[in-house]
Amino acid sequence: MNRQFYEKVFSTQRMEKYFKRYPDNEFKAIEHYHLNIELSESFYSVLSIFEVALRNSLNRELTGYFGTKDWYLKIESVPGLKNLKNSINTAKKHIANRDENISANKVVAELTLGFWVRLLNA
Repeated sequence: MNRQFYEKVFSTQRMEKYFKRYPDNEFKAIEHYHLNIELSESFYSVLSIFEVALRNSLNRELTGYFGTKDWYLKIESVPGLKNLKNSINTAKKHIANRDENISANKVVAELTLGFWVRLLNA
């Protein structure tokens, strides 16, 4: 496989930094790209565990603070958190699109790591 193949499959923009780093060594550029994929894969399980632990911890604390498992329904009343409503609505839509009943546990599970990061940064 060569540069043209990688640029066609993964895009020129994505591969550009690798070929710029190794302008005279196409093999080394492609090898670097593959190593980057392997490195990214190694973080996936740790990141997944972190996300679940963070989500469950925050859910537990927010349930206690608001006194309800549906704490996300009260977020609009908290200054600085109204902007999270779109993420909550998206989570509900994903659940509904699967023809599942919307429950607090399902909404919380559907919220992305990005939601939790934005919540903590609010």
